[in-house]
Amino acid sequence: MVNIGGRSKGCSTCRKRRVKCDENRPVCNRCQRCGFDCQGAKDIAFVEGRIVESRRTNKRTTTSKRHDIISGDSANHQIPHLTSLRGMEIEICICYLRKHLLHGGPVDLALEEAQLSDKAMMGTATANSQVFHQSILSFALILFGSRHRQDHITHQGYEIHGVALKRLNHALSDSKCFSHDEIIISVVTLTLVESFVPSGPRHYLKHMRGLERLLELRDPSLYTSSKSSKLHRSVGYMILFASLITGRASLLEKEEWKTALRLNCSDEEMKTQDLFDVLADCTIIASERDNMLANPESNLKIAMPQLDAIDQKALALLTRLRAWKMSWEREGKTSLYETSEEPSPFLSIFKFPNESAATMFMFYNTALIYVLRVLASLRPENPLIYPNQSYTRSSLPKVAYITEERLAAVDICRCLPQYLVQKPPDSGPPPTVHFALTTAWMTLHGKESAEGRWMMDLLNSKSQVAVAKGLLAE
Repeated sequence: MVNIGGRSKGCSTCRKRRVKCDENRPVCNRCQRCGFDCQGAKDIAFVEGRIVESRRTNKRTTTSKRHDIISGDSANHQIPHLTSLRGMEIEICICYLRKHLLHGGPVDLALEEAQLSDKAMMGTATANSQVFHQSILSFALILFGSRHRQDHITHQGYEIHGVALKRLNHALSDSKCFSHDEIIISVVTLTLVESFVPSGPRHYLKHMRGLERLLELRDPSLYTSSKSSKLHRSVGYMILFASLITGRASLLEKEEWKTALRLNCSDEEMKTQDLFDVLADCTIIASERDNMLANPESNLKIAMPQLDAIDQKALALLTRLRAWKMSWEREGKTSLYETSEEPSPFLSIFKFPNESAATMFMFYNTALIYVLRVLASLRPENPLIYPNQSYTRSSLPKVAYITEERLAAVDICRCLPQYLVQKPPDSGPPPTVHFALTTAWMTLHGKESAEGRWMMDLLNSKSQVAVAKGLLAE
């Protein structure tokens, strides 16, 4: 700051004499009257600040080809600077996102490990940041901006979202990229963006199908750590849901994946995994049924025995589910109670000793609905149209299974009040709950039923707006 004026813009002579300068140009009047040599008043001097690069940054080198692939080409995929957002705004968006994510889920854990909030406080996402950093940051901005009608925040989020998609495509061009958990988490994040802020009906199913393709390229026996097991289970729910919705056979019905998903499970998680396996087997049965029914002109004598075999498989799954429920109800800590204290369209609602019991019972009814749906589809409207010798399925009519399916959906609704009371206040619903609510919503035909309208009103009143909007997107 040598020879640069401070707050005073007077000449240097007056400053040395400690007298007030009239700042006249080119020579001040005071110096002219006194006969002093005057250099004139000083102009404002602007100092250009430069950020000095850290010595530690200079020493940093690229440690592996993997970082280059996941980071992408900085020249082609430059992240836009968040010039219109302050650091605190970005931090608020990230905190808002974490509130709506499953606590301890794959995206939440990746966000915590990556310390994205520190990166975001800098006001920009650097070109060398990894693809799941950009995916999560874009998710946070899009979710917060759309929910609070902050268009400039939403716009910034979609700009980063576009770059994240380009980098993900660049990373997927490498045949070994599927071995990196970062890629899986990035696709999960992009799927959640479509689930929370849908750009079209069921667009999220395309991302879920892509997740299954990535897992299909993996050897599940190579990922046995607690972290990878938790990641696979979380992704598994998304894949399983997409398979059931689209009628595709799921990769997760294979024994190697069933074994992998049971690694590092607690006793309670094992019981949930039993239900998961039933649903995975159900995707195979549903796929076989669809293939048989796709051609209505097929030979009846050939088709009926095959449909009977599919029917027997579905009945076996139903038997497994009922045995599971009997075993679950024998455990004292998971007993069910009914009450009529809260107003609802039901005569009673379920009460549970804890949140996990409510979650597990909702998931049980989800599995029950899909198995009953297969059985109902295999029953003709009028069994008498088939010859007795070729129709060997049980005598229960289609309407019986449809009624039982609807009752299972109603039971999911009756679990919801107690679950919302007992769940942690600052966490989103686990995949099993979101899975169950979506299944019940579709079974009850949404707002067309009194139960569906009641469920939507309850979710909105309990600040579960994101879940409610997700149901409306179905």
